[in-house]
Amino acid sequence: MTLLRSILLAIVALSSLPAAANSCYVTVETSAAVPPPVVTEKCFEYQGMETKDIEWVCQNDEAVESSRRELRDSCPSGHFGICTAAITPETLANEQATGSQATDTPMPTTVPEDARIVTYHYEASDQAQAKIDCESAGGEWSQ
Repeated sequence: MTLLRSILLAIVALSSLPAAANSCYVTVETSAAVPPPVVTEKCFEYQGMETKDIEWVCQNDEAVESSRRELRDSCPSGHFGICTAAITPETLANEQATGSQATDTPMPTTVPEDARIVTYHYEASDQAQAKIDCESAGGEWSQ
């Protein structure tokens, strides 16, 4: 009976753990000291990657006080556009670094070939520029 009780307690404990985050919600405050970013509110998620990868890139950087990142289960609705792009090794450190990977790279990459970053845009000072930035970085824009 004690073994059964221990197993049940373990199952309950595991099921009460928080779910792994699958997306990163980013807000950027503007200041008069620097030009405002085009996109001030967005959420991105990785497809074809492990959850731990987004947890690492979604950490707040103390050096960038104007930007806040928050792990979430999913990106909310209400976006004005979606940018879908290939993930490169650089994307794992900076979600804005997207595009195609070099095929003649001498060292193997840890990024699966079919991995994608999907970025949902919510607030922008220039929505048309957000689309241009997406496409010029190798992404595909949709609404």
